[in-house]
Amino acid sequence: MGAPSVLFSVSAWLATLIVIAVCLVAAEVGYRLGRRGTASGVAKREHLGAVQAAAAALLGLLLAFSVSMAVSRFETRKAAVVDEANAIGTAHLRASFLPARERVAAEELFGRYVETRLELARPDWYLAGAHDLLVQERELQDELWALGVGVAEEDPRAVTTGLYMEALNEMIDSAARRDAGLRNHVPESIIVMIFGVAVLTLGVMGYSSGLTGGRSLVAGLILSFIIAAVLFVILDFDRPYRGIITVSQLSMEEVKDAISRGLPLP
Repeated sequence: MGAPSVLFSVSAWLATLIVIAVCLVAAEVGYRLGRRGTASGVAKREHLGAVQAAAAALLGLLLAFSVSMAVSRFETRKAAVVDEANAIGTAHLRASFLPARERVAAEELFGRYVETRLELARPDWYLAGAHDLLVQERELQDELWALGVGVAEEDPRAVTTGLYMEALNEMIDSAARRDAGLRNHVPESIIVMIFGVAVLTLGVMGYSSGLTGGRSLVAGLILSFIIAAVLFVILDFDRPYRGIITVSQLSMEEVKDAISRGLPLP
């Protein structure tokens, strides 16, 4: 599945606290630097105000763009779970077309396969690598495919076997699409850019307050918390199987229950 990104490995709560702390420090440093300067000159104050407004606008744009990206990826992952569940269910039903011996073997393999896919949705699998589970998934796919190949070799003209193989191929493809969606995170460079622009914005605000000789600690705190809260939402959307906002596995659970009831008789 590939190695997780650095930001994906860090707790969203920890990242939020770091953002708040660094933003407040930036505001304080900017304020102290501003106190050492001079506010003389209308042009200087206007120029500083323009820089502050531009930084704030850029920060807002980056936050809105990143939230949109995170939500879009989250919705794609939700749809991928439903698509894979449907693909597994279809392949399982078409296994009823197989001869009795292969049908019994396929039923047992499908039960193990859906359990493996559900296990891969656990919060800790991504960071651990889940090598054994991935190997087991591949072996189960190969065994299910081999069942169809064996039946096709005995009767190459069997249309029902072709239907089973077609559904099995879609099941394997849907698993690959779902796994690809898990790796499709919001680029770290964008998160780092948001962090940098946020620090710059708070620093400029603090500097401007220092020049004028007055500041509002409440305003700085509120802005820092707002930025951190939006970043938390972005990171939480980007971690589909852990955190507050998670991808439901209900569709896969329903398929598991359907498989446990057994294949319909042909």
